[in-house]
Amino acid sequence: MAQTSGARTGTRNRTMIVAAFVFAAIAALLLFVTLRSSDSEGGGAIASVAMADVVVATQNISGNTKLTVEMIEVKSLPEEQVLAGGYTTVQAAVGLPVRYPLQAGEQITTSKVGLEAIADEKDLALVLESGMRAFALSASEVTAVGGLLLPKNFVDVVAVFQTDEGDIESVVTVLENIQVLGVAQEALEPVPANVTDADSTENGGGDTGIVGQRSDEVERQPGARSITLAVTPDQVQLLAGLQSQDNVELWLSLRPLDDEESGPQGVLSAEQFGLISQ
Repeated sequence: MAQTSGARTGTRNRTMIVAAFVFAAIAALLLFVTLRSSDSEGGGAIASVAMADVVVATQNISGNTKLTVEMIEVKSLPEEQVLAGGYTTVQAAVGLPVRYPLQAGEQITTSKVGLEAIADEKDLALVLESGMRAFALSASEVTAVGGLLLPKNFVDVVAVFQTDEGDIESVVTVLENIQVLGVAQEALEPVPANVTDADSTENGGGDTGIVGQRSDEVERQPGARSITLAVTPDQVQLLAGLQSQDNVELWLSLRPLDDEESGPQGVLSAEQFGLISQ
């Protein structure tokens, strides 16, 4: 009886071992089929990623700082992460000034650097286009859009004419689409022009390789008593003449971004007001 019981036990063990092998084989087969299916649908379970070299900052870099060898390095990144206009060699970027602060690891591209560093970062004259002038208007919180204006906004200038008795005689939009250079002491800062735009005057100051940029730290000045505008010499005379009259009050209205259409009132020239000689 003992021998019969031992034989049965051995048979059961062998059966369990065989079953284990069978189940393992089935599991391996299923895993293989699954991987093959994923491979055919997804282009490969482990797909190769195309890489590209790009120059990145090795440290935080302040604006208007010329790049040195110690500040940048070449790093290999997946092509889909590489920004347009990126430099591929350190030598190509060394000596160029960054237009604004960069963070460590940030890619160096043509849009982030300029041709020449700026000697005086507070000189507003550097951001003026050729032929333009900076002119300051007296303002209050109400006449300057509730104190919400910021440098690089665009405004219309509206003149309110009053009679000697203080009654409103007429209201006229005298200038349209005028850029705000500064609000009180918050003004556009000159930065090196984008190397791809340095020969263009489209963004202002391009003929000198410098453009105006609003600082990230700029704050609205509701108590500002002056707004500085970018105007032509003729517009300077017009505004100066209007501002000097006791019966004229000048108001500013904020324009939407990229809105260059004229309003229904039109724009009156200085000659129409008779403020400058013919």
